[in-house]
Amino acid sequence: MITTTSSWKKLVALGKDAQQSTLSGLFLGDAQRAVKNTLHLNLGSGSIIADFSKQNITPEVVDALLELAQEASVSSRRDAMFAGAPINTSEGQPALHVALRAPSTQKIVVDGIDVVKEVHEVRRSMADFATGVRNRKIVGATGKPFTHIINVGIGGSDLGPALVWNALSQTLKPSLQCTFVSNIDPVEVEKVLEGHDAQCTLIVMCSKTFSTTETLSNSRIIQRWLTASVGEAGVAQHCAVVSVEPQRAAAAGIAFAHSFNIWPWVGGRYSVSSAVNLANVVAFGSEAFDDFLSGMRQVDEHFVETPLAKNIPVMMGLISVWNRSILGRETQAVVPYSTALSLFAPYLQQLIMESNGKQVRSDNAAVATQTSPVVWGGIGTNSQHAFMQMLHQGTSVVPVDLIGFAKTQAANGVAHDSLIANMFAQAQALAFGAESNEPQRAMPGNRASTMLMASELSAQTLGALIALYEHSVFVQGCVWGINSFDQWGVELGKQLAQKISQQIAQGAPSSDQDASTSQLLQWYLKHQ
Repeated sequence: MITTTSSWKKLVALGKDAQQSTLSGLFLGDAQRAVKNTLHLNLGSGSIIADFSKQNITPEVVDALLELAQEASVSSRRDAMFAGAPINTSEGQPALHVALRAPSTQKIVVDGIDVVKEVHEVRRSMADFATGVRNRKIVGATGKPFTHIINVGIGGSDLGPALVWNALSQTLKPSLQCTFVSNIDPVEVEKVLEGHDAQCTLIVMCSKTFSTTETLSNSRIIQRWLTASVGEAGVAQHCAVVSVEPQRAAAAGIAFAHSFNIWPWVGGRYSVSSAVNLANVVAFGSEAFDDFLSGMRQVDEHFVETPLAKNIPVMMGLISVWNRSILGRETQAVVPYSTALSLFAPYLQQLIMESNGKQVRSDNAAVATQTSPVVWGGIGTNSQHAFMQMLHQGTSVVPVDLIGFAKTQAANGVAHDSLIANMFAQAQALAFGAESNEPQRAMPGNRASTMLMASELSAQTLGALIALYEHSVFVQGCVWGINSFDQWGVELGKQLAQKISQQIAQGAPSSDQDASTSQLLQWYLKHQ
């Protein structure tokens, strides 16, 4: 158990010391603090820096955290993941999202199959399909070219592609317009369909198993909508399926002419580098997807090859453990200073909380410490006029990840300068605060933040940012001893919803239903 190790005991003692120190004092005591606590990642055509100097860490804390990483076997577990070992122990399979962006020269064998070879075959199929749609050789049932894409999915099958679309459509010109449907609420899908011409719309349906209620419901609604415009025989020509087993979509009554494989060892929240991103491959072209994967791959290589002390995702993960488990900070805010990353916080909510929101270790014993923080956030400078007040003067200390970009493609560079000035100022104010004779104006400071700066927002840097957080989550899971790649807490709600749906269809709750749910069901049925 990690809490019995010498490094953990050191960190607990250092955590008590941290309550007596301040960031202002730490900076005054070390003129090189910023340099020493800033790590660099060269992406070739771009770069990223991670400034941890405004976290409540000292050299002693960093040393103890690195010792903790050794005692948690982070390096060997990382190597096992990259080799395709079945590290997802509860499901008995690998967690091989890294294979999705591996170079074609690499070989990772799972059950006698070179999965990298399979991945590149799917990537070629995606590129060919995207080219066909973009050059109008693949068209709709009435011969009209596709101008719009509706992506149907939920969880990672929605959050990932939607994030990439929002981000890249700010910097690249798409050939087709993308819209995303996820919620089972019929109002959402019906509103989306109102704004589309069925004869010019391509539907991408993403589901690992095609057993997800939301995706099946929305897919059926959309296929009925297509039928009304192109006829039942023409529906398939407008539909592409992304799944582990496309035949399950057919068995569920979904018509499609195009299908692209994913694999059981790709978790939904880690699937953005797979065919789940098909809509964006079509919209922006396969070269943009290649650049996106290149950024992820370079972070993968950094994660594997860089010593732990200089390893950005390792330090991100260890500092998150320090904040959550040692200092007891229950939440983490993510604030990108870029409208293009407005969906980054929701994306990270799933990545972090679904991965590490666990109270049982991989060995089935209870965890002995706090695990995942509650992740939330928004974009700057909007956040400054919303929740930043609480971060500066509230009673809870909330570590913040601030994300920005040096270059902008906007014409108004002065406004971008002001945007970044605000980001730097927020980090400064959080760390150092301000004294005042009036208590209500005083800022206590000593509020932790990490600054992630990329040279510019591109497909490559977007992929790199996502991969940094993916591996950070893995490091945290290693320390806590939990399986970051299952999500049994998600499954129970699905099962119960199916039972309740049957009772709604029958017009009455079952006799074994709990009193509260029974009452709510009866009220709902009465007021429908």
